[in-house]
Amino acid sequence: MKHLHLSSSNYKYLEQNFTQWLDILGYAPRTVTRSPLEIREMLHYLEQKNITHITAIKPRHVQDFLGYLQTRRNLKYGGGLSASTVNGYITSLHLFARYVHQTEKHLLEINPKRMETHVEERTILSQEEIKQLYEATYQPHATFNSIAMGQRDRAIIGILYGCGLRKEEGSKLDLQDIDLTKRTVFVRKGKGNKQRYVPIAQKHIEDLRSYLEEGRYWFLQDNRSGWHTKTGKQKQHTDREAFFLNGQGRRMQSFDYRIKYMREKAEIEKKFSTHSLRHSIATHLLQSGMPIEEIAKFLGHSNLESTQLYTHIVKQLETKEYELTAL
Repeated sequence: MKHLHLSSSNYKYLEQNFTQWLDILGYAPRTVTRSPLEIREMLHYLEQKNITHITAIKPRHVQDFLGYLQTRRNLKYGGGLSASTVNGYITSLHLFARYVHQTEKHLLEINPKRMETHVEERTILSQEEIKQLYEATYQPHATFNSIAMGQRDRAIIGILYGCGLRKEEGSKLDLQDIDLTKRTVFVRKGKGNKQRYVPIAQKHIEDLRSYLEEGRYWFLQDNRSGWHTKTGKQKQHTDREAFFLNGQGRRMQSFDYRIKYMREKAEIEKKFSTHSLRHSIATHLLQSGMPIEEIAKFLGHSNLESTQLYTHIVKQLETKEYELTAL
């Protein structure tokens, strides 16, 4: 998509300002980067049809573009585009329509519905596997290094699994967003720039407290010979407001490496991503009997359509368990 060039001055202007609009409103870095590229592809497609101004775009043109996407090859891996990839374009189209309406005072009609995706694309960890992941954060012969890392790893599980936050939401957490007294996490920059409060389960409170009061200070220290000495020599240029810190004392941008490390330590053969923790807690809550409306609120979903996916996942898991029992 980056190789595509626009000729229309109107389209160039819209793409540039759409990017700024997303950034100002606090959308995730991935959205700020990817959505304008996906919109550029549509605008480039329309230019080939001699449609070169936003006011000339009709709903049928958008549908034609989506039809084209369902037939075009995946430029990176070959084959066609997956349903989830096309759904990403649809999300970008809705964002673009909102931007055009708010800033250009033009109503761009976007009517496409999301395509059905295969449930198998989501990897769900069992509660036993979550327990294995948690126990893998403890080291038998712990040093200051491994103690701090373990406390941070347990805090990561507490936030991404226990509270069901998206990885971008977890990365953006500040110290002030964690209230252990009220047992809540404030997500100030959620998907779509939406805010919400998420409860912290009692079993994760002490893990978050240990990281806050001990391990986190270790990541800020320049002298590694001491253990969570709050008055010790501190590193320079640290991010003192960020909740999760990396080895340089700056905001932790990715949890992927730590999740991979925990998975290997726990000897879990199932391949899963950071986002699988969020899928897993949603599934476990539904299995425990929590109403779907409450789960949607917990996850920060704007509509029940996204949350209802987990009812299909639970049915699949129950079917699989029944088949194994019958063997």
